[in-house]
Amino acid sequence: MDLHQLECFLAVVEAGTFTGAARRVHLAQSGVSAHVKALERELGQPLFERRARSAVLTAAGQALLPHARAALDSLAAGRASVEGLTGLLHGHLVIGTITSISPRHIDLPRLLTTFHRQHPGVELSLIEDTSAVLARRVTEGELDVALVSLTDDSPAGVHARELTRDCIVAVFSPSHPLVRHGDRVSLAALAQYPLIALSPGSGIRTQLDKTLHASGITARISFEASDPDVLVALAAQGLGIAVVPESAMRQTKGVVHAQLPDVPPGRIGILWRKGKSVNPAAPVFVRHVVARVREMLT
Repeated sequence: MDLHQLECFLAVVEAGTFTGAARRVHLAQSGVSAHVKALERELGQPLFERRARSAVLTAAGQALLPHARAALDSLAAGRASVEGLTGLLHGHLVIGTITSISPRHIDLPRLLTTFHRQHPGVELSLIEDTSAVLARRVTEGELDVALVSLTDDSPAGVHARELTRDCIVAVFSPSHPLVRHGDRVSLAALAQYPLIALSPGSGIRTQLDKTLHASGITARISFEASDPDVLVALAAQGLGIAVVPESAMRQTKGVVHAQLPDVPPGRIGILWRKGKSVNPAAPVFVRHVVARVREMLT
């Protein structure tokens, strides 16, 4: 039993097919099959039930799975510790991020720059999407880490570390009737008017929808966009009330905003895989982000 066999075994488990596993480990499908068959011969048991379009674990495969993950996790942790200390970290780190992260809380360009200076051998790639999509892609191994808006529904098999919190505010034109409510607006008052919200899948939109549902309040979403700046611009034109994180408000001319005390604050955090992260750069990057964000907030 060797590490290549275990890596191919886990790749098939995670991808669900030998074809998908081959893409994950950058081998030909025949190579993945050969490694898995060699492992099955050594154990004397079939590990997968091979179907037309999927590979399903047998009882023997289920028994091996936690031990295979533990072995590769231990190797990855040891490699990360040594390479992180010696500055010899290398490879390719794929990072996901939401578009609404504010430099006031998390200065992403600075984080990437300082990490690259410390670990010049690590090639960095950055991908933007909604929190829901980023979380799924971390779970599926397409991303190594992701900066997202956290919700109570963290995906299974993923570590989540909160970095900072951000109040949610309502933004509207100075002539809007909500101005009379002052600097705080209730959810019931907010829902009387058309809302302009982030797209479904974003953490703050999820938080808003869950709070409305729990309160038994129905609201009408008239516009959706993934960029908070666009939401604020629409609100400035009198097209509705924008619901955005307070730190994302770069545009304040022509609008006013009020706190939404009924809506829990947004939580920005970082996700990385649990139990199957084989990229040694991922935990090093997480530690770097946590330390730098702590410095920014103190």
